[in-house]
Amino acid sequence: MSLLQVQGLVKRFGGLLATDHVELGVEAGEIHALIGPNGAGKSTLVNLVSGLFAPDEGRITLDGVELVGQSMNQRVRHGLSRCFQVTSIFPDQTVWANLMLAAQAHEGSSFRFFGQRDHEAALHQRALALAEKTGLGDYLNHLAGTLPHGVQRKLDVALALASRPKLLLLDEPMAGMGPEDSLQMIALIGTLRQDCAILLIEHDMDAVFQLADRISVLVYGRVLTSGDAAHIQGHPQVQAVYLGTGEQA
Repeated sequence: MSLLQVQGLVKRFGGLLATDHVELGVEAGEIHALIGPNGAGKSTLVNLVSGLFAPDEGRITLDGVELVGQSMNQRVRHGLSRCFQVTSIFPDQTVWANLMLAAQAHEGSSFRFFGQRDHEAALHQRALALAEKTGLGDYLNHLAGTLPHGVQRKLDVALALASRPKLLLLDEPMAGMGPEDSLQMIALIGTLRQDCAILLIEHDMDAVFQLADRISVLVYGRVLTSGDAAHIQGHPQVQAVYLGTGEQA
């Protein structure tokens, strides 16, 4: 059984069929990329998996647990975490405070003891581990809102990892980055498969082909095909509807 299983997923917005009986699986330890032309339904599918939208039909299971009907917070407790297209951090707090707050939220420590959080050894260790994992060690005392965009995105990933997810949803993590920052993010994402599976939406096809173990192509709300980079690059219909047009995901 796949770690994530999406079966017959349907979402309608009025007369628009945004996802049309989507079938998708993500394996444990896998980076699975979701690509397709604008309006294909990629963001809708991720919103359905994360719980932002409720499906009209279909099932979503994570490690055997049915997610449909569960709140976003409940899904996090079952092992799902997400980074949105827009970075979501605490801009007026230091990187260290961001990491401590995220660790505190997911390690069961009470906010009633907020003033003493710096003395809790387990939270310190967790925050330091997140900083080391995401390359934030040199920025711990910086205000998050003053950081360069690429570093803010790393912090966003670190906060998502604080819940120890089984599956991480990454929605265009390279958006707005320059070449150097993109290379650093690609390297970071490549290390994350050691900790969790990843469902990745990304318009940078070089990054997709470099990172993804499998790629699914979504067109008109349906999965056209799935396979490795060689399969996707050589698929005539994918060339016609996506790769060959030069459109962005």
